[in-house]
Amino acid sequence: MKYSVSEKVVVITGSSMGIGKSLANLLGRSKAKLVINGRDKEKLLATEKELKNLGYEVIHFSGDVTQEAECKNLVAATLQHFGRIDILINNAGVSMRGITEQLSPEVISTVFKVNAIAPVMLTQMVLPHIRKTKGSIVFISSLTGFRGLPFIGVYCAAKMALTAIAESLRIENHSSEIHIGVVHVGYTEIEQGKTAIGADGKPVSLQERKGFFTATTEQVSKKIMQSILIRKKRTIIGAPGKLYYFLVRYFPGLVEWMVRSSYQKTKKFYQ
Repeated sequence: MKYSVSEKVVVITGSSMGIGKSLANLLGRSKAKLVINGRDKEKLLATEKELKNLGYEVIHFSGDVTQEAECKNLVAATLQHFGRIDILINNAGVSMRGITEQLSPEVISTVFKVNAIAPVMLTQMVLPHIRKTKGSIVFISSLTGFRGLPFIGVYCAAKMALTAIAESLRIENHSSEIHIGVVHVGYTEIEQGKTAIGADGKPVSLQERKGFFTATTEQVSKKIMQSILIRKKRTIIGAPGKLYYFLVRYFPGLVEWMVRSSYQKTKKFYQ
């Protein structure tokens, strides 16, 4: 029997825009009770209003999940309003651009805090409540978590870390009958105004993504939802993503050559 999200309390970090917002919409349609989170209060309130206008039960928590106190407050606000937590989706993330040698220490720290440390910290706080409900914890990773790539090396490292954490948690909580999954998101459309962090710490605007292999946020959200419903350990989104994983695993030399060739053509843009 599939797991049902109906009437389940779902906390989604980084849900004021992009995949997180789309996922909140999809879960709301399935009658889940939503807790959306983000650092930009204006965007978060706008998203909450949209979801409420659709008839969904939703509250917002504006806060930075890289801060321990904010994580505690997020959990407390959820419990105060809904009385329990069934599902945690660690979706908040930030990307970066730049040659590893040139990255400032602050950029390295920020990328790890947002993409790896924050999900672990929030998961620690939520685990006792998830055990009670035999619920689900999902880490949103990336295809970049399969191997290191130029210009986004620290981002790759942080996303790789999520798989290790999920595997460790799965063994440590085996008897609890909870679901712990990792979703590797691939080439996905970018919402206008989204930025990454440059090597010097300044925002870098991300270009719009187009093309046949570009997944929509709704398509990605449906796959994340499915991974929760069937309680899947690892989900790789899209045929290109599955092919990439296959090549990385069984033909690492070929992938190394392909990445190196691409790097030689593009490195001038980062120098």
